[in-house]
Amino acid sequence: MTAAWAQLRRQNFPRVVLLAFLIFLIGALLETLLEGGPGGRIPSVGDGLWYAVVTMTSTGYGDLIPATLPGRVVGILLMFGGLTVLSGVTATVASVLVAQRIKEGRGLETVKVKGHLLICGWNPYTERVLDAVFARDAEAEVVLVNELGEAEAADILARQRGRAVRFVRGDAASEAVLTRANVREARSAIVVADTSRGISTSPDDHTTLVTLTLKSVGPELRVTVEALDDTSEPHLRRAGADDIVISGEFNGFLLSSAAVAPGLSQVVRPLLSLSGTELRRIAVPADLSGKTYGEIAGVLRQRDGFQAIAVIHDDPGLTLDELLSDDSSMVDHFIKDQFSEAGREFLRYEGAGTRATVNPPDSYEMGPKDAIVGIPRRA
Repeated sequence: MTAAWAQLRRQNFPRVVLLAFLIFLIGALLETLLEGGPGGRIPSVGDGLWYAVVTMTSTGYGDLIPATLPGRVVGILLMFGGLTVLSGVTATVASVLVAQRIKEGRGLETVKVKGHLLICGWNPYTERVLDAVFARDAEAEVVLVNELGEAEAADILARQRGRAVRFVRGDAASEAVLTRANVREARSAIVVADTSRGISTSPDDHTTLVTLTLKSVGPELRVTVEALDDTSEPHLRRAGADDIVISGEFNGFLLSSAAVAPGLSQVVRPLLSLSGTELRRIAVPADLSGKTYGEIAGVLRQRDGFQAIAVIHDDPGLTLDELLSDDSSMVDHFIKDQFSEAGREFLRYEGAGTRATVNPPDSYEMGPKDAIVGIPRRA
Protein backbone atom coordinates (compact mmCIF):
# COMPACT_ATOMS: atom_id res chain seq x y z
CA MET A 1 0.00 0.00 0.00
CA THR A 2 2.86 2.41 0.78
CA ALA A 3 4.47 1.73 -2.60
CA ALA A 4 1.15 2.25 -4.39
CA TRP A 5 0.56 5.54 -2.58
CA ALA A 6 4.08 6.73 -3.46
CA GLN A 7 3.39 5.92 -7.10
CA LEU A 8 0.07 7.80 -6.93
CA ARG A 9 1.84 10.83 -5.51
CA ARG A 10 4.35 10.77 -8.36
CA GLN A 11 1.37 10.79 -10.74
CA ASN A 12 0.01 13.95 -9.01
CA PHE A 13 -2.99 12.00 -7.74
CA PRO A 14 -3.53 14.20 -4.64
CA ARG A 15 -3.68 17.34 -6.81
CA VAL A 16 -6.19 15.75 -9.18
CA VAL A 17 -8.39 14.73 -6.25
CA LEU A 18 -8.12 18.22 -4.76
CA LEU A 19 -9.11 19.76 -8.11
CA ALA A 20 -12.13 17.45 -8.34
CA PHE A 21 -13.18 18.40 -4.81
CA LEU A 22 -12.87 22.12 -5.55
CA ILE A 23 -14.95 21.82 -8.72
CA PHE A 24 -17.56 19.87 -6.78
CA LEU A 25 -17.69 22.33 -3.87
CA ILE A 26 -17.64 25.53 -5.97
CA GLY A 27 -20.22 24.14 -8.38
CA ALA A 28 -22.54 23.16 -5.53
CA LEU A 29 -22.30 26.61 -3.88
CA LEU A 30 -22.84 28.46 -7.17
CA GLU A 31 -25.91 26.41 -8.01
CA THR A 32 -27.32 27.10 -4.55
CA LEU A 33 -26.76 30.85 -4.99
CA LEU A 34 -28.14 30.97 -8.53
CA GLU A 35 -31.05 28.57 -8.06
CA GLY A 36 -31.76 29.03 -4.35
CA GLY A 37 -34.40 31.00 -2.52
CA PRO A 38 -38.09 30.36 -2.06
CA GLY A 39 -39.49 28.36 -4.94
CA GLY A 40 -36.04 27.79 -6.43
CA ARG A 41 -35.09 24.59 -8.15
CA ILE A 42 -32.07 24.03 -5.81
CA PRO A 43 -33.19 25.70 -2.57
CA SER A 44 -30.53 24.50 -0.08
CA VAL A 45 -26.80 23.77 0.17
CA GLY A 46 -27.62 20.09 0.65
CA ASP A 47 -29.54 20.06 -2.62
CA GLY A 48 -26.63 21.85 -4.30
CA LEU A 49 -24.16 19.23 -3.09
CA TRP A 50 -26.44 16.44 -4.28
CA TYR A 51 -26.86 18.09 -7.70
CA ALA A 52 -23.08 18.51 -8.04
CA VAL A 53 -22.47 14.83 -7.23
CA VAL A 54 -25.00 13.40 -9.69
CA THR A 55 -23.94 15.86 -12.40
CA MET A 56 -20.17 15.30 -12.09
CA THR A 57 -20.60 11.54 -12.11
CA SER A 58 -22.93 11.69 -15.14
CA THR A 59 -25.69 9.98 -13.13
CA GLY A 60 -28.31 12.65 -13.75
CA TYR A 61 -31.39 11.55 -11.83
CA GLY A 62 -33.32 14.58 -13.08
CA ASP A 63 -34.79 15.35 -9.66
CA LEU A 64 -32.97 18.72 -9.52
CA ILE A 65 -32.81 20.83 -12.70
CA PRO A 66 -31.53 24.44 -12.83
CA ALA A 67 -34.05 26.85 -14.36
CA THR A 68 -31.93 29.96 -14.92
CA LEU A 69 -29.38 30.40 -17.71
CA PRO A 70 -26.46 31.01 -15.31
CA GLY A 71 -27.48 27.89 -13.35
CA ARG A 72 -27.51 25.80 -16.51
CA VAL A 73 -24.10 27.17 -17.54
CA VAL A 74 -22.69 26.09 -14.18
CA GLY A 75 -24.34 22.70 -14.68
CA ILE A 76 -22.63 22.31 -18.09
CA LEU A 77 -19.27 23.22 -16.53
CA LEU A 78 -19.88 20.63 -13.79
CA MET A 79 -20.66 17.99 -16.42
CA PHE A 80 -17.55 18.51 -18.53
CA GLY A 81 -15.25 19.42 -15.64
CA GLY A 82 -16.39 16.48 -13.53
CA LEU A 83 -16.15 14.04 -16.44
CA THR A 84 -12.62 15.17 -17.27
CA VAL A 85 -11.25 15.27 -13.72
CA LEU A 86 -12.90 12.07 -12.52
CA SER A 87 -11.68 10.26 -15.64
CA GLY A 88 -8.19 11.40 -14.70
CA VAL A 89 -8.64 10.08 -11.15
CA THR A 90 -9.84 6.63 -12.26
CA ALA A 91 -7.19 6.40 -14.99
CA THR A 92 -4.41 7.24 -12.53
CA VAL A 93 -5.57 4.68 -9.99
CA ALA A 94 -6.02 2.02 -12.67
CA SER A 95 -2.57 2.62 -14.18
CA VAL A 96 -0.87 2.38 -10.78
CA LEU A 97 -2.69 -0.84 -9.89
CA VAL A 98 -1.93 -2.39 -13.28
CA ALA A 99 1.74 -1.38 -13.01
CA GLN A 100 1.92 -2.89 -9.54
CA ARG A 101 0.34 -6.13 -10.77
CA ILE A 102 2.83 -6.29 -13.65
CA LYS A 103 5.72 -5.78 -11.22
CA GLU A 104 4.37 -8.57 -9.02
CA GLY A 105 4.14 -10.88 -12.02
CA ARG A 106 7.73 -10.07 -12.94
CA GLY A 107 8.91 -10.61 -9.38
CA LEU A 108 9.99 -6.99 -8.93
CA GLU A 109 7.55 -5.97 -6.19
CA THR A 110 8.41 -6.01 -2.47
CA VAL A 111 6.31 -8.61 -0.65
CA LYS A 112 4.60 -7.66 2.61
CA VAL A 113 3.87 -11.09 4.08
CA LYS A 114 5.22 -12.08 7.49
CA GLY A 115 6.09 -15.44 8.99
CA HIS A 116 6.62 -16.90 5.53
CA LEU A 117 8.98 -19.51 4.14
CA LEU A 118 11.67 -18.46 1.68
CA ILE A 119 12.74 -20.92 -1.02
CA CYS A 120 15.92 -19.62 -2.62
CA GLY A 121 17.12 -20.99 -5.95
CA TRP A 122 15.46 -23.42 -8.34
CA ASN A 123 15.97 -26.89 -9.76
CA PRO A 124 13.69 -29.56 -11.26
CA TYR A 125 12.82 -30.93 -7.80
CA THR A 126 11.83 -27.67 -6.13
CA GLU A 127 8.14 -28.11 -6.91
CA ARG A 128 8.26 -31.34 -4.91
CA VAL A 129 9.50 -29.26 -2.00
CA LEU A 130 6.50 -26.97 -2.46
CA ASP A 131 4.14 -29.95 -2.53
CA ALA A 132 5.66 -31.27 0.69
CA VAL A 133 5.41 -27.87 2.40
CA PHE A 134 1.72 -27.49 1.60
CA ALA A 135 0.99 -31.13 2.42
CA ARG A 136 2.16 -30.40 5.96
CA ASP A 137 0.68 -26.90 6.21
CA ALA A 138 -2.00 -25.93 3.70
CA GLU A 139 -2.04 -22.36 5.09
CA ALA A 140 1.69 -21.80 4.63
CA GLU A 141 2.91 -18.71 2.78
CA VAL A 142 5.91 -19.19 0.51
CA VAL A 143 8.09 -16.68 -1.33
CA LEU A 144 10.22 -18.01 -4.18
CA VAL A 145 13.49 -16.16 -4.80
CA ASN A 146 15.31 -17.08 -8.01
CA GLU A 147 16.39 -15.82 -11.44
CA LEU A 148 13.95 -17.71 -13.64
CA GLY A 149 12.57 -15.99 -16.71
CA GLU A 150 9.13 -14.43 -16.75
CA ALA A 151 7.55 -17.25 -18.75
CA GLU A 152 8.97 -19.98 -16.49
CA ALA A 153 7.97 -18.12 -13.32
CA ALA A 154 4.46 -17.53 -14.68
CA ASP A 155 4.07 -21.25 -15.45
CA ILE A 156 5.16 -22.18 -11.92
CA LEU A 157 2.78 -19.69 -10.30
CA ALA A 158 -0.04 -20.95 -12.53
CA ARG A 159 0.59 -24.52 -11.36
CA GLN A 160 0.62 -23.32 -7.76
CA ARG A 161 -2.67 -21.44 -8.10
CA GLY A 162 -4.76 -21.73 -4.95
CA ARG A 163 -1.64 -21.70 -2.77
CA ALA A 164 -0.07 -18.65 -1.12
CA VAL A 165 3.02 -18.60 -3.36
CA ARG A 166 4.72 -15.34 -4.34
CA PHE A 167 7.72 -14.71 -6.54
CA VAL A 168 10.68 -12.35 -6.21
CA ARG A 169 13.13 -12.27 -9.12
CA GLY A 170 16.82 -11.88 -8.43
CA ASP A 171 19.93 -13.48 -7.02
CA ALA A 172 19.24 -14.68 -3.47
CA ALA A 173 22.88 -13.87 -2.63
CA SER A 174 21.97 -10.19 -2.95
CA GLU A 175 20.81 -8.43 0.21
CA ALA A 176 18.63 -6.06 -1.83
CA VAL A 177 16.76 -9.00 -3.38
CA LEU A 178 16.25 -10.65 0.01
CA THR A 179 14.96 -7.35 1.38
CA ARG A 180 12.28 -7.37 -1.34
CA ALA A 181 11.39 -10.87 -0.13
CA ASN A 182 11.00 -9.46 3.43
CA VAL A 183 13.65 -11.82 4.79
CA ARG A 184 13.73 -10.09 8.18
CA GLU A 185 10.18 -11.21 8.93
CA ALA A 186 10.43 -14.69 7.43
CA ARG A 187 10.23 -17.71 9.74
CA SER A 188 12.65 -19.97 7.86
CA ALA A 189 14.43 -20.46 4.55
CA ILE A 190 15.28 -23.34 2.25
CA VAL A 191 18.20 -22.96 -0.15
CA VAL A 192 18.06 -25.50 -2.96
CA ALA A 193 20.97 -26.32 -5.25
CA ASP A 194 20.33 -23.75 -7.98
CA THR A 195 20.90 -25.49 -11.31
CA SER A 196 19.04 -22.78 -13.24
CA ARG A 197 22.12 -20.52 -13.25
CA GLY A 198 24.07 -22.57 -15.83
CA ILE A 199 27.64 -23.73 -15.24
CA SER A 200 29.29 -20.39 -14.48
CA THR A 201 29.59 -21.23 -10.78
CA SER A 202 29.27 -24.36 -8.71
CA PRO A 203 25.75 -24.67 -7.24
CA ASP A 204 27.23 -25.44 -3.81
CA ASP A 205 29.45 -22.33 -3.93
CA HIS A 206 26.40 -20.22 -4.69
CA THR A 207 24.44 -21.98 -1.94
CA THR A 208 27.20 -20.99 0.49
CA LEU A 209 26.99 -17.34 -0.58
CA VAL A 210 23.19 -17.35 -0.25
CA THR A 211 23.45 -18.88 3.23
CA LEU A 212 25.98 -16.23 4.28
CA THR A 213 23.68 -13.46 3.04
CA LEU A 214 20.62 -14.94 4.74
CA LYS A 215 22.43 -15.23 8.06
CA SER A 216 23.93 -11.75 7.85
CA VAL A 217 20.53 -10.17 7.14
CA GLY A 218 18.48 -12.42 9.45
CA PRO A 219 20.74 -14.02 12.10
CA GLU A 220 17.79 -15.74 13.80
CA LEU A 221 16.45 -17.20 10.55
CA ARG A 222 16.53 -20.99 10.40
CA VAL A 223 18.21 -21.98 7.13
CA THR A 224 18.05 -25.45 5.58
CA VAL A 225 20.25 -26.02 2.54
CA GLU A 226 20.68 -28.63 -0.17
CA ALA A 227 24.22 -29.61 -1.19
CA LEU A 228 25.20 -31.63 -4.23
CA ASP A 229 28.64 -32.57 -2.91
CA ASP A 230 29.23 -33.82 0.63
CA THR A 231 32.60 -32.01 0.70
CA SER A 232 30.64 -28.74 0.78
CA GLU A 233 29.09 -29.55 4.15
CA PRO A 234 31.88 -28.02 6.34
CA HIS A 235 31.74 -24.76 4.39
CA LEU A 236 27.97 -24.59 4.67
CA ARG A 237 28.19 -25.24 8.42
CA ARG A 238 30.65 -22.37 8.74
CA ALA A 239 28.32 -20.16 6.71
CA GLY A 240 25.64 -20.76 9.33
CA ALA A 241 23.39 -23.42 7.78
CA ASP A 242 21.21 -25.02 10.45
CA ASP A 243 20.39 -28.19 8.50
CA ILE A 244 22.11 -29.66 5.45
CA VAL A 245 20.62 -32.25 3.11
CA ILE A 246 23.07 -33.94 0.75
CA SER A 247 21.42 -34.68 -2.58
CA GLY A 248 21.44 -38.42 -3.28
CA GLU A 249 22.84 -39.22 0.16
CA PHE A 250 20.61 -42.27 0.62
CA ASN A 251 20.69 -43.62 -2.93
CA GLY A 252 23.40 -46.13 -2.10
CA PHE A 253 21.51 -47.40 0.92
CA LEU A 254 18.23 -47.82 -0.94
CA LEU A 255 19.83 -49.52 -3.94
CA SER A 256 21.91 -51.92 -1.86
CA SER A 257 18.97 -52.68 0.44
CA ALA A 258 16.79 -53.62 -2.50
CA ALA A 259 19.40 -56.20 -3.51
CA VAL A 260 20.81 -57.42 -0.20
CA ALA A 261 17.86 -56.95 2.19
CA PRO A 262 14.68 -57.19 0.08
CA GLY A 263 11.74 -55.23 1.48
CA LEU A 264 13.85 -52.83 3.56
CA SER A 265 13.67 -50.06 0.97
CA GLN A 266 9.88 -50.49 0.91
CA VAL A 267 9.87 -49.70 4.64
CA VAL A 268 12.09 -46.64 4.29
CA ARG A 269 10.37 -45.00 1.33
CA PRO A 270 6.96 -44.46 3.02
CA LEU A 271 8.75 -42.84 5.97
CA LEU A 272 10.33 -40.30 3.62
CA SER A 273 7.20 -39.66 1.56
CA LEU A 274 3.89 -37.89 2.16
CA SER A 275 1.83 -41.09 2.25
CA GLY A 276 0.37 -40.46 5.72
CA THR A 277 2.91 -42.61 7.55
CA GLU A 278 5.86 -40.25 7.15
CA LEU A 279 8.08 -39.24 10.02
CA ARG A 280 6.61 -36.54 12.24
CA ARG A 281 8.12 -34.26 14.85
CA ILE A 282 5.84 -33.39 17.78
CA ALA A 283 6.30 -31.40 20.94
CA VAL A 284 6.07 -33.19 24.26
CA PRO A 285 2.44 -32.86 25.47
CA ALA A 286 2.09 -30.57 28.48
CA ASP A 287 0.62 -33.34 30.64
CA LEU A 288 3.73 -35.47 30.00
CA SER A 289 6.29 -32.78 30.80
CA GLY A 290 9.06 -33.97 33.09
CA LYS A 291 8.63 -37.67 32.27
CA THR A 292 11.23 -39.94 30.69
CA TYR A 293 11.37 -40.93 27.05
CA GLY A 294 10.09 -44.42 27.81
CA GLU A 295 7.08 -43.11 29.74
CA ILE A 296 6.20 -40.56 27.06
CA ALA A 297 6.63 -43.07 24.23
CA GLY A 298 4.35 -45.55 26.00
CA VAL A 299 1.59 -43.02 26.58
CA LEU A 300 1.74 -41.71 22.99
CA ARG A 301 1.59 -45.25 21.63
CA GLN A 302 -1.39 -46.15 23.80
CA ARG A 303 -3.24 -42.87 23.37
CA ASP A 304 -2.75 -42.04 19.68
CA GLY A 305 -0.93 -44.99 18.15
CA PHE A 306 2.14 -42.78 17.68
CA GLN A 307 5.32 -44.87 17.53
CA ALA A 308 8.22 -42.81 18.92
CA ILE A 309 11.64 -43.66 17.51
CA ALA A 310 13.92 -40.70 18.30
CA VAL A 311 14.46 -37.49 20.25
CA ILE A 312 15.48 -34.16 18.74
CA HIS A 313 17.26 -31.69 21.00
CA ASP A 314 17.58 -28.02 20.04
CA ASP A 315 20.40 -26.08 21.68
CA PRO A 316 21.97 -22.65 21.13
CA GLY A 317 24.91 -24.13 19.23
CA LEU A 318 28.40 -22.72 18.83
CA THR A 319 29.55 -19.24 18.01
CA LEU A 320 30.99 -18.56 14.59
CA ASP A 321 34.53 -18.31 16.00
CA GLU A 322 34.19 -21.78 17.51
CA LEU A 323 33.00 -23.22 14.22
CA LEU A 324 35.89 -21.81 12.18
CA SER A 325 38.94 -23.99 11.71
CA ASP A 326 42.33 -23.24 13.21
CA ASP A 327 44.22 -23.06 9.92
CA SER A 328 42.76 -19.67 8.96
CA SER A 329 41.81 -20.81 5.47
CA MET A 330 40.75 -18.44 2.72
CA VAL A 331 37.12 -19.52 3.19
CA ASP A 332 37.32 -18.66 6.90
CA HIS A 333 38.74 -15.22 6.12
CA PHE A 334 36.03 -14.65 3.55
CA ILE A 335 33.30 -15.58 6.04
CA LYS A 336 34.80 -13.33 8.72
CA ASP A 337 35.07 -10.43 6.28
CA GLN A 338 31.42 -10.81 5.29
CA PHE A 339 30.22 -10.69 8.88
CA SER A 340 32.67 -7.94 9.82
CA GLU A 341 31.26 -5.74 7.05
CA ALA A 342 27.82 -6.39 8.54
CA GLY A 343 29.08 -4.76 11.77
CA ARG A 344 28.67 -7.84 13.92
CA GLU A 345 32.25 -8.53 15.04
CA PHE A 346 32.42 -11.72 12.98
CA LEU A 347 28.72 -12.23 13.85
CA ARG A 348 28.98 -14.25 17.00
CA TYR A 349 25.93 -16.07 15.79
CA GLU A 350 24.06 -18.15 18.33
CA GLY A 351 22.28 -20.26 15.76
CA ALA A 352 19.85 -23.01 16.59
CA GLY A 353 21.76 -26.29 16.75
CA THR A 354 19.90 -29.58 16.41
CA ARG A 355 20.97 -32.99 17.70
CA ALA A 356 19.04 -36.20 17.05
CA THR A 357 19.21 -39.37 19.15
CA VAL A 358 17.66 -42.43 17.53
CA ASN A 359 16.13 -45.07 19.83
CA PRO A 360 17.32 -43.48 23.10
CA PRO A 361 17.13 -45.48 26.34
CA ASP A 362 13.81 -45.45 28.15
CA SER A 363 15.51 -43.66 31.06
CA TYR A 364 16.41 -40.66 28.89
CA GLU A 365 15.25 -37.53 30.73
CA MET A 366 13.28 -35.30 28.40
CA GLY A 367 14.10 -31.60 28.69
CA PRO A 368 12.17 -28.46 27.70
CA LYS A 369 14.11 -28.23 24.42
CA ASP A 370 13.43 -31.83 23.40
CA ALA A 371 10.89 -33.04 20.84
CA ILE A 372 9.70 -36.49 19.82
CA VAL A 373 10.10 -37.97 16.36
CA GLY A 374 7.99 -40.91 15.35
CA ILE A 375 5.49 -42.51 13.01
CA PRO A 376 1.76 -41.77 13.28
CA ARG A 377 -0.67 -44.64 12.97
CA ARG A 378 -2.08 -44.73 9.50
CA ALA A 379 -5.82 -44.01 9.39
